[in-house]
Amino acid sequence: MFSYEKKPGRGIIFILASVVLGLMAGLLIKKTAVDTNLVTTLFYRFVFSVPLLLLFSIIARGKKAFKISQKKTMATRIVFGFLGMVFWVLAIRNLPLGLAAALFQSSVIFVTMLSPILLQETVGIYRWSSVLLGLAGIFLLTDPFSESVSFEITYGFLAALSGALLSISLRRLGKADHSLSVALIYNASAALVIILFVIISPASYFVGNVIVLRDLIFLGLITSFSQIFFTGAYHYVDAIIVTSLRYLQVPLAGMLAFILFEELMTMQEILGASIVIVSCFIIGWREIQYKVN
Repeated sequence: MFSYEKKPGRGIIFILASVVLGLMAGLLIKKTAVDTNLVTTLFYRFVFSVPLLLLFSIIARGKKAFKISQKKTMATRIVFGFLGMVFWVLAIRNLPLGLAAALFQSSVIFVTMLSPILLQETVGIYRWSSVLLGLAGIFLLTDPFSESVSFEITYGFLAALSGALLSISLRRLGKADHSLSVALIYNASAALVIILFVIISPASYFVGNVIVLRDLIFLGLITSFSQIFFTGAYHYVDAIIVTSLRYLQVPLAGMLAFILFEELMTMQEILGASIVIVSCFIIGWREIQYKVN
């Protein structure tokens, strides 16, 4: 069994690396959105991430590359990881990148809400207050009663909810199973599903040109490293800290989306995103204080 190590410094490095790589992946998804479709994006996202993960897993674990002790939890990770990726890609393709990132980062709020039920953790008044604050931020972000609200907002919300369930399953896996094996099995399983779908429905596969093909291959390669760092972070720090620190993607995504795609967020969306970030920060800070005390 793989042993869990509490090394906050290494965990933070892993999280920051996954943030940068995840941001790069999001930019590639956004860039290629016009010249391809959801199925093709997922095809390259998963299929081209497997070879490097397989290589690293064999080097690190040898014959135990595919060994997992918590099989039911691994199955949960596959399901919610795949759903989360589907909704995340849909959100990036249909929403401003900054807005999509802000909605996805709200997953830490759902982690806190679900922890008492799924992880039997005690959540105090400060974190519950932060949850309510974060929900208010999500309300401002989505503006559900506005006449201009679009159905695509749902993609970001579902990505966040799936991400929360994913984080909880990764927390369990990170305490007993190797991150490389977890990442390998997840991506290989998802790649198999996508390959079968393309075989059954060849018309679902579409690539606009060679440049798009290059970007999609690059997306798969970047994702393999992102998966290693993201999953590995759960070996060294708790899920709440991982999801809290990843809020850095929100301002970075907003700035890059403005520079590269000329996307603008409204003042209400910026305010909502800021509230979500503050909420996540408070939750992470209270979790650290709880662990110290």
